[in-house]
Amino acid sequence: MAQGPGRAPGLRGGAPLFHLGARDNALRTSRFGWTTSATTNVFGLDGGPYSEDGEYAGMTFSLVPRYSFVSTKEHWAWVGTDIALNVPLSDGDVPGEAPVTLADLPLQAAYTYTIFQDDRGLALLAGPRLGVALPTSPASRYTGVYARTRLGLDVLANVPLLHGEWLNGVFFSAGGVWEHLFSQATTPVNGDPVRPRTSPSGEVELDDRLSGDFLLRDQLSMRMSFWVNLWGDLSLGNTWGLVARFRDAPFDEGCVQTVLTCVPVESRGSSATTGTTFEVSLSYPAEDIAWFELGYDNTAPSLGEDGQHRSVFYSPGAQLYLSMTLFLDSLYARATTPSAKQLTAAR
Repeated sequence: MAQGPGRAPGLRGGAPLFHLGARDNALRTSRFGWTTSATTNVFGLDGGPYSEDGEYAGMTFSLVPRYSFVSTKEHWAWVGTDIALNVPLSDGDVPGEAPVTLADLPLQAAYTYTIFQDDRGLALLAGPRLGVALPTSPASRYTGVYARTRLGLDVLANVPLLHGEWLNGVFFSAGGVWEHLFSQATTPVNGDPVRPRTSPSGEVELDDRLSGDFLLRDQLSMRMSFWVNLWGDLSLGNTWGLVARFRDAPFDEGCVQTVLTCVPVESRGSSATTGTTFEVSLSYPAEDIAWFELGYDNTAPSLGEDGQHRSVFYSPGAQLYLSMTLFLDSLYARATTPSAKQLTAAR
């Protein structure tokens, strides 16, 4: 396997291939992914009081093209995007009627600096990531969303453990991301159709609001993941995450007319909520071509819509998933590198 920044001898498992690249070429970390996931209640694991929540199962296909324009021993920089298509297989809310949708299209750029690396496989890398997501999904395109921006910091590390096949190493990935939403209004809006509504003062006026729910304006998330190589390249992964979400709130709109007087309306400021992520998985790479992963993911708000606190380990939206990732940088290298027979024939 070709060596590049962070690709020191001793890195095992699929996580280094996913985060650092299978081959050091222009398509480094480019990949194609397929994931099938379903909520746990599809399998009868309803968790008791959460059994009334709808079931969901679906597939996601993603193409992640990236171009590495800087790739030296210490510096690595790339630009790319992520084209994702969501295919619902079932939907507990509207069975058989959920459409195939395109996710928002992110335009990304990142830089990674190799802080330390040795021949034993010990490596530490870090760098920023920038991005802007265009509103290509129906949920964004038809609700007045202009774009979402992202600014993050990623830290990657590999630590060799025992010699041999058992517990030969652990790979870490951690970071934080701040996201900001640019939109037409503080609530979802669509100019077609425009509905007549009665204002607090009693006047009838045209309104393009789709709902009274305020949009998620800012989001700050932190995540830490690690993959322990149990035997050879067979890895046990675990992810912990924390997110803080800040929604818009009503502005000061004067007062609401009542029978006796006009009651002032005061702004409440930004409405903040929190959420957590817990994920555990078992994964294995097929050489440096593909990575297969079977796992469980629970990403949920700390407080549910029913007013009950959600557990870090289980919520109604908890999912089981199976994924496959094809490393396009490795496939490109194999397609463009002459085989041993071709080299022999050329001589």
